Amino acid sequence: MLRWWDKCWIGEKVKGSVALRSKINSGKAVPGIYLITLSEHMEDIMEIIPAVVLVQKAVYESCPLIIGIAKGKEEAVTLVQNIVEEVYQETGDFQVEEYIKNR
Repeated sequence: MLRWWDKCWIGEKVKGSVALRSKINSGKAVPGIYLITLSEHMEDIMEIIPAVVLVQKAVYESCPLIIGIAKGKEEAVTLVQNIVEEVYQETGDFQVEEYIKNR
């Protein structure tokens, strides 16, 4: 099962986020939906992943913590910007993972 942050950021264009999460969790293709995850690479803060790639078992099993969901790539980029701005305003730093752990 995928790991979702319980206070997941949701893009304004996303409708029926609970149903979408259920579909994504069950391995069904959800075209046009993008997930924001914490990055597993030291040089990156977050990653944007098309939800449709999670139909591949290897990708599904290795997916990092999901912290946001957006409809369309443009909204996903905007959501990442919003997350970074929020974290910086709240903490004065860009440590998104630390911010999430402390919320």
